[in-house]
Amino acid sequence: MKRLLFVLLGVVVSSIGVFAQAQFGVKAGLNFSNMSVKVAGEIVDDIKFKPGISIGAFADFGLTDLFAIETGLTLENKGFKTEEEEKLYGKKIEETTTMNVIYAIVPVQARLNFSNFYVLAGPYFGIGLSGKIRVKTTYDGETEKDDDSIEFGNDAEESDMKRMDVGLGLGAGCEITDNLGVRLGYDLGLSNLAPGGDSKNKMKNGSVNISATFKF
Repeated sequence: MKRLLFVLLGVVVSSIGVFAQAQFGVKAGLNFSNMSVKVAGEIVDDIKFKPGISIGAFADFGLTDLFAIETGLTLENKGFKTEEEEKLYGKKIEETTTMNVIYAIVPVQARLNFSNFYVLAGPYFGIGLSGKIRVKTTYDGETEKDDDSIEFGNDAEESDMKRMDVGLGLGAGCEITDNLGVRLGYDLGLSNLAPGGDSKNKMKNGSVNISATFKF
């Protein structure tokens, strides 16, 4: 699976590079992710954004002064967070569930340049590399933590989520200097990541990210 991402990236870069002048850079920033979840036809509405990090490298292939194609490879921390509170025998129980998933993301986006500003849009392809689900429960002053590794797969009985993700990425940025810039982006997951999922059982990624960029 990981090899597929690198092969795809290599094909895109080599094919575009024949016709365009390339600029390369790196980026790093914060990623605020959540998931839209539906179970047995009911929407889970208590999911909150979870902060994470995003680091990667990118390449711009300028076809004209106005239009370019951008691709690259990014490591992103995605997932979600839920918080529940109730009482048992007059005492408060607090439970926090956090899903952390590390993705390798390859975007292929069209870029329109307007002086120092630009906008981006296009698909992305992601592979879940690893992940954990942490449940923290606090009751009567005692806190317990339970960590489980995420099982990737398509088996509804054995797996937690599917490994492959496909979605649409949108973004806008500003070049502060010839090398340094800032960028705001949004990734909308289109793949149903629920193993054996259907229209009544869904899991889809969503994330907002802000990052600093540096071009060589």
